[in-house]
Amino acid sequence: MEHAAWPALPYGEWAPTKKTLQACAQMLGKARLALAPPQPEWLHTSLQLDSRGFSTPTMPQGERIVSMGLDVYDGTMWMNVSGGAQVSIPIWPDRCVADIWTDFTRRLLDLGVDIDIWDKPQEVPDLTPFSQNTHDCTIVPEHAQRFHRVLCSLDGVFEEFRSGFFGRTGVQFWWGAFDFSVLLFSGEKEIAPDDRGYIMRYDLDADHMNAGFWVDDDSSPEAGFYAYIYPRPDGCETAPIEPEPAGWVESMGEWMMPYEAVRTSDDPRKAVLSFLTSVYQVAITQGGWDKRQFTYSPPAPSTRS
Repeated sequence: MEHAAWPALPYGEWAPTKKTLQACAQMLGKARLALAPPQPEWLHTSLQLDSRGFSTPTMPQGERIVSMGLDVYDGTMWMNVSGGAQVSIPIWPDRCVADIWTDFTRRLLDLGVDIDIWDKPQEVPDLTPFSQNTHDCTIVPEHAQRFHRVLCSLDGVFEEFRSGFFGRTGVQFWWGAFDFSVLLFSGEKEIAPDDRGYIMRYDLDADHMNAGFWVDDDSSPEAGFYAYIYPRPDGCETAPIEPEPAGWVESMGEWMMPYEAVRTSDDPRKAVLSFLTSVYQVAITQGGWDKRQFTYSPPAPSTRS
């Protein structure tokens, strides 16, 4: 069954757009990394979904605030500074990453935002610096908008899922791996592992559940959903997870579910919510999370006299 809100994302078709779009997102993310005060688990680095693409929250710069984002409908990256200053740069048609980077850094200086940003991408196979990347020059508007439409559909599911959780939580768009996730934290700290890279070492210093949507790349050309609980509960790999396409993948150390199976199901929204709820149940039954403590009951509707 086809659902307009859950379009197909064949990697061979949209790969050129994905690579250029991700490079643009990484520029925004690196600016956020330079400006935002540090938060646990790198939460200060994430982007957020908005109605026209994705963007940063407001970021302090002295006594000013800065925000920036990417619009997949008018094909621009934009930057706003408190006081009314704003600029935008085109990202299509046929603009190379190197050209976009040149305009991006120049416009920051035009706004008086003088920050040191490393121009090397992260968490991607191609580590060509942005300033030298003249081979990624394609953003097909329809493909970028199709990806955005999937994220918009997911956002409502993620928000519904986390609405009943009484702990620290949030929905993030991660520019490094280009994944869209919902996080729940139990509030317990963990000793950061020494056998992980710099990023993961400080991502794994708290008990949490992470679930999200990961788009394809050259090494794994199939979009899908993932979920894991940290620390990994004993026996979690045999726990019942719904719906049926979902399952534990030992090589990844997490549960996975193909996007194609979800989008062609009778009810994609219900399938994703079932997946998230099943994994959360494992956090309770095998991870030791206190369901009563973490259950939030919203206030009753007010009555007017």
